Amino acid sequence: MRISGYRAGLAALAAGSSLVLAAALAGPAAATTTKSPASFPHYNHVFNHGRHSDQIWGGYADTGSQFTSISGSWTVPTLDCSSTPDSSVSPWIGIDGFNSSTVEQIGFDQDCQGGQAGYYPWVEMYPADSDYFTETVNAGDQITASVSVSGSAWTLTESDTTQGWSKTFNETGDDQLSSAEAIVEDLGDGIQPVAPFGSITFNNLTANGQPLSDAGTPNSTDIERGDTPLTQNSPLSGGSFTLSWLQS
Repeated sequence: MRISGYRAGLAALAAGSSLVLAAALAGPAAATTTKSPASFPHYNHVFNHGRHSDQIWGGYADTGSQFTSISGSWTVPTLDCSSTPDSSVSPWIGIDGFNSSTVEQIGFDQDCQGGQAGYYPWVEMYPADSDYFTETVNAGDQITASVSVSGSAWTLTESDTTQGWSKTFNETGDDQLSSAEAIVEDLGDGIQPVAPFGSITFNNLTANGQPLSDAGTPNSTDIERGDTPLTQNSPLSGGSFTLSWLQS
């Protein structure tokens, strides 16, 4: 949750949540941190199936089954901050959120701030607030990520194989397991400009050990401003698709 005006309310949500955030880090201990360089929230993750002024998700979400795992990989795109010097967008993979009120997810923010691009990894058990961690992410890096659950025990892992780091978080929560998704999200629920990212190709996507296309019913979503789509998905082929930025 990353707009300062919403932080107090979201902290209240987190305090009331049954979800417990307690990171267990792979390798030497390193503290997570609240990201200070930007203030763009995952304000309302839950995808709204009806028409409204702004659709905030682009990508694919599987439904029609109970999902206990998802994994995948992608390459960090290069942001174009020239037209939107203060903007943000966030790629992630996760479980829940397409038709439920919780999301268990891991990814990173791609922010343009004062015309400069930055990349900030995080983990989140929505409606609890995001936990940022301090590892370096740059354009062109290769990212792998996974989210899985056994009973009420969640494991969320993100690795940057280019930089050579990997972080694993162990969380607890009783959730609905009603969707599995690979998403690029418009942060701020339509409030903030979206940072142009060219395209993002998700690869090796599996849910419940099957390619994403076969693990359930795929639902394609686009980031929109009113009736104007900002992104477009390629067809989902096994565990791969490309999400492209449409605006010049």
